[in-house]
Amino acid sequence: MKFVISFLFSVSAFASPINVFHEGDNTEARMYRDILVADFKIPEDLIVIKQIKNCDVMKSEGKLDFCLKNNGDFLMVSVDRDFINESLKVFQAP
Repeated sequence: MKFVISFLFSVSAFASPINVFHEGDNTEARMYRDILVADFKIPEDLIVIKQIKNCDVMKSEGKLDFCLKNNGDFLMVSVDRDFINESLKVFQAP
């Protein structure tokens, strides 16, 4: 949870999109997008929903990529921890 909140600060600082991929119907992917918008205050235009055939063979595209499998598993496919750590330095106290 701490990591997700940390990433939100980096999104605000650099406006890096969050990719939510899905294998099937995009109804659940939209539900996850709505949770990110409502609970974590991420602007909706920073969340990109894309369809993919298989999450298991997916390669990362952005700073933070999630994939929703047909069986309901929500996976974190990639995260650029160096980018997030570097961007959080903006918020450190002097």
